[in-house]
Amino acid sequence: VHYCSPTRSSLQSGRLPVHVLTKNWEPTTYNPKDPVSGYAGIPRNMTGMAEKLRSAGYKTHMTGKWDAGMATYDHTPMGRGYDTFFGYYHHANDYWDQTLSAGST
Repeated sequence: VHYCSPTRSSLQSGRLPVHVLTKNWEPTTYNPKDPVSGYAGIPRNMTGMAEKLRSAGYKTHMTGKWDAGMATYDHTPMGRGYDTFFGYYHHANDYWDQTLSAGST
């Protein structure tokens, strides 16, 4: 079994998956006892690639499947430093039917 969320989170944060996200949780998962990293996706205390590029004066745009958190606005591509985003948030998309697979929320 492979998981794309840890890989995507690693790419966006520049950190190894073991330090960012090790499971393919539902994107809206939330642990209220951990306000910093209690959401599925990249913990908010980690600076992402887009935030670094934007602070250096670059325009940042993302297309495709995000799958690195969407529980709050701050976890979405726009909340992580991208100027624009066109794509899917979730990891269970059916690109042919444009639906989520069975059992997904």
